[in-house]
Amino acid sequence: MNTITDDRQMRALTVRDMAAFCALAEPFAAGCQQEADARFTDQRPRKRKTGGGRKGVLSSPQQKLLFVLYYLKKYPTFDVLAATFGLPRSKACEHAHRLARALERTLRTQGVLPARAIDLLAQLQRVFAEVPVPLLDATERPQHRPRAVVDRAADYSGKKKTAP
Repeated sequence: MNTITDDRQMRALTVRDMAAFCALAEPFAAGCQQEADARFTDQRPRKRKTGGGRKGVLSSPQQKLLFVLYYLKKYPTFDVLAATFGLPRSKACEHAHRLARALERTLRTQGVLPARAIDLLAQLQRVFAEVPVPLLDATERPQHRPRAVVDRAADYSGKKKTAP
């Protein structure tokens, strides 16, 4: 992580250049703190002060930001992510999800989070009005059939069995 030397390498890892990365690091630190505060208010009272306990591998906000941007760009398996950043696999999973929420919170407060929630068909038609024929990419996956005959009919797709 300390070996990133130029903008080309930073863009290859995170989609951002060094200046944009550094500009996002400070607001991201605040977003991480807000995420941590929200996480600990839902639990019983703390036994230790904030910051007590063992220090993690991802100690600085810059390391955390690099971790989550790398994860969101490359989508490696948690085994690969853990090996890349020197973490246990379970912690890589926890950090990826927690830091993604913190990044989303940060981008929302900056007002740069894209609007992607489309709830109604009318909204979809307004967003994609210039597209003549929208195509959906979907793959049907085999399902385990229920044992009860009554429940089988609801899951039947009409296709023939797949070859083993």
